[in-house]
Amino acid sequence: MRVALYARVSTADKDQDPENQLLVLRREAERAGDVVYKEYVDQDSGRRSESRKAFQELMRDAQKRKFDLVRVWDLSRFSREGIEKVFEHTSLLEQCGVSFWSYAEPLLNTTGPMKDLMKAMIAWAAGYYSQRLSENVSSGLARKRQKAAEQGEVYVHGRRALARELVARIQQLQQEGLSVRKISAAVQVPVGTVHKYLKVESPLSQTADYTTSSTG
Repeated sequence: MRVALYARVSTADKDQDPENQLLVLRREAERAGDVVYKEYVDQDSGRRSESRKAFQELMRDAQKRKFDLVRVWDLSRFSREGIEKVFEHTSLLEQCGVSFWSYAEPLLNTTGPMKDLMKAMIAWAAGYYSQRLSENVSSGLARKRQKAAEQGEVYVHGRRALARELVARIQQLQQEGLSVRKISAAVQVPVGTVHKYLKVESPLSQTADYTTSSTG
């Protein structure tokens, strides 16, 4: 089996040496008959995975299926971002077909007799995380809409909020039969943004747009 070894030490503690972790991981890999693909080592805090270059490389290589198993000393070396993040990372590994193994916490491994239970827990945690993320996005959009409304504007996701008077002007010009391009020129708003605030584009508007493009 091809394995990746991951070790991490904190820059705050100058006495730590990642070699202490790697010695044990190499021994366990040799005992299992594994082939070590690569050793990934970070000297950084485990609280933000984005700042750990070796960790990011490890996850990228996992997605390319360059190894079948990740061995770590313990969960705190793998991540100190909290249990949700740990499950998120291990879930991603599982989706890539890569198993996870911790020397200090054998019950949390996705190999061995507890693997089915752990995989079920990881799947549940991944679903829970996805639901939480969706709820956070929805509540964030609701706050933005409320803030825009308080300022007399209309919020459309992904676009700059437009004043209600400007939105009314766009819809009025639409009712008068102007094409989207002409409305855009009249109100000095990009065509893509105008589209977001139109009600139901009328056939007259579509015809005018076609005529404009046909006549140059």
